[in-house]
Amino acid sequence: MRRLAILDVANGHQPYVSEDGQTVAVYNGEVYNYPELKELVVSRGHELRSDADGEVIVHLYEEFGAPFLERVTGMFALAIWDRRRQELLLARDRIGQKPLYVLESDHTFAFSSEIKAFMGLERFQPEIDERTIASYLAHRFVPAPQTLIKNVTKLRPGEALRVKRDGRKERWLYWEPRLEEPERSGSLQEWTEQLDHLLQEVVVSHLASDVPLGMFLSGGVDSSVLTALAARSHHGPLHAWSAAFPSTYPGYDEFAWAKKVADMYETPIHRVDVDPTITPERVRELAYILDEPMADPTVLPLDGVAEAASRANTVMISGEGADEIFGGYAGYGEVQSLAWIRRVPPGLRAWWIQHNFKGSGAMRRAGEPISERYRGVGFTFDAAEQAQLLVPELRHADRTAPIREYWETHRDLSELQAMQGFDVRWFLPDDVLLKADRIGMHHNIEIRVPYCDHQVVELALKIPLALRRARRFDKRVLRGVAERYLPKDVVYRPKSGFPTPLTALLAGPLYDMAYDTLTDSQFKSLGWFEAEAVEGLLGQLAGRSPVAARKVYALLMLELWRQELVVSGSQRLNGALRSRTALLQTPQM
Repeated sequence: MRRLAILDVANGHQPYVSEDGQTVAVYNGEVYNYPELKELVVSRGHELRSDADGEVIVHLYEEFGAPFLERVTGMFALAIWDRRRQELLLARDRIGQKPLYVLESDHTFAFSSEIKAFMGLERFQPEIDERTIASYLAHRFVPAPQTLIKNVTKLRPGEALRVKRDGRKERWLYWEPRLEEPERSGSLQEWTEQLDHLLQEVVVSHLASDVPLGMFLSGGVDSSVLTALAARSHHGPLHAWSAAFPSTYPGYDEFAWAKKVADMYETPIHRVDVDPTITPERVRELAYILDEPMADPTVLPLDGVAEAASRANTVMISGEGADEIFGGYAGYGEVQSLAWIRRVPPGLRAWWIQHNFKGSGAMRRAGEPISERYRGVGFTFDAAEQAQLLVPELRHADRTAPIREYWETHRDLSELQAMQGFDVRWFLPDDVLLKADRIGMHHNIEIRVPYCDHQVVELALKIPLALRRARRFDKRVLRGVAERYLPKDVVYRPKSGFPTPLTALLAGPLYDMAYDTLTDSQFKSLGWFEAEAVEGLLGQLAGRSPVAARKVYALLMLELWRQELVVSGSQRLNGALRSRTALLQTPQM
């Protein structure tokens, strides 16, 4: 276990041990309500040896047992060994900001924040679970609790696992987002007031740090609101960092917007031109760093700006999560458009589809239930495309048991609430937050995500549907908060997300690597994909097809991950450990 020291840098060493030595804990993350929890355990007679936030964990467990998890606000993966009961408790935070993996086989039980750590176990030989490839293709990540490695699962957000003395295991969710129908009452102003008040509190809690702290600022409404709130509350230097692409990638430079917000709050801002960092060699390395195959191209600029920010900061505040919880993605707007299409008589819709007129796809989706057509906001291959790409033996259902259970349990929810609920449970933790955690930890920075505080999520999922989206305006309540702190041209400018010119990159500097990797005899010998289908996708890159680029990128990251982690992971890890051991054993001169 290696600690990234944020609070009480000198004294917060792990593991944390109770006064009587009977409770031992290690954890990865940040406890944001640490001050009040510290006051609680001290009032009950406990002595803390440091001012590190994680030390309260052992004492909370002593006082309340596993239910103490419901008292903790933060991001974490933790393990507690109860020597008295000879029991192990593992847990992951409510939204899943920190990952936690479990390896279970005939002879081994192990846990870690990274799959690659298991490579150091003598009996562990990673094997790919080919049954989950369809699920990866559908979502561009592998939904929890599955992974692509046999015998390795991951705890779901808000999940705990207890291993008892006799080896019995018990898993349960101590928290999950409440997805009953949202509120119907309250004005836009009233909801804006609630959210503004809560965000101010949450941002202040996320600013606690004994090391330099900065902001990721894109100039979009999400990061701009956080920058405004942080600048008003933070005592000390606060710098902003913004990723940008040069004019050779038209439409992907938002730095002027970011600078406008930074200047307004007298926050020094650093422009990071990230295109030089996106090389074939770096993309290959990212496949190893990410630990799981992930086809999210926003990792490419995030890696570059995180590396630059790490030279000056150890903690960064990020606006990730706002789109999922406030309904910001354009795909959520399909609910309104399909509602209109459903007014067309079924017979006319069928005739339209039969003749393949423009809009046939929307006509077809209008006749499908949300549980069948929705695979998350970031989906890559639909069922028909998977059937064309995968060999017959691997054409498994891409709906895992937990996902099937989700849609069955929430079949009566409004479509927008069900879509957002799906993304909060899977897309957010298994893609957006995992990406941020992996890149942050690799560059020795902690990325904090205030919008993913569970109190903010709970509030957002109660907002009336009519106040989430209206015509071309999304995230209406968050924009209402933004109006209090930002110019209207910033608040209402068109959404662009974290821009990544993937199509241009795959048609340009990454083309040779993609082509060579996906036509190599070793890749073909895996026998997973129809070679003609793969070559057909590669052929579309020259025409700069965004759809083909997204699909090729998914296949590329899967194969690079297989090469770098599954095939070479043990060798890479053991080499790193040998280097670390040699460094520790070198006599000091």
